[in-house]
Amino acid sequence: MKLLREPLVHFLLLGAVLFGLFAVLGRTGDATGDAAHRIDITAGLQDNLTVSFTRSMQRPPTTAELQGLIDDFVREEVLNREARKLGLDQDDPVVRRRLRQRMEFLTAQNLGAKPPADAELQAFFDKNPAAFKRPDGRLPGLAEVRDEVVLAWQDARNKEAVDADYRKLREAYTVTVEAAKPAESTKR
Repeated sequence: MKLLREPLVHFLLLGAVLFGLFAVLGRTGDATGDAAHRIDITAGLQDNLTVSFTRSMQRPPTTAELQGLIDDFVREEVLNREARKLGLDQDDPVVRRRLRQRMEFLTAQNLGAKPPADAELQAFFDKNPAAFKRPDGRLPGLAEVRDEVVLAWQDARNKEAVDADYRKLREAYTVTVEAAKPAESTKR
């Protein structure tokens, strides 16, 4: 009985219970599959692969081709996850640029497709005449270049929205810039 009152015995018993608990939970986690190593090929994903194939090949994929598309998707997903684990997505200008483009696209996509009113187009046209001047220096009328003006107006609207969204997101960040070292003289 004296042994049960020893703090060391309590500590060892608690350690044994925790060790056993982690061993049981570890086996349970392996049995259900680690979510980080799980790739689910859903019916929706298969539909997306089928639609993409059909659009590019002008016919639906055969069973073997669909399996090839799935295998290719799994390969891409596995290599992508492993590359991220290794940090290969960090400090890569191509990856950074693509992620930036996707964020800007999401912002612009959320604007909706509200067509501009004639007054908005005329104001935009009057504010940006240099963009619509012809090579001979002539400025056409709005009616003549309406489609160009609509596209330019939409681009400007998208840029404003992306810039505004960026400014909101930027407020959450603190940027520190280390003082640049003076360039060493190259004279000999």
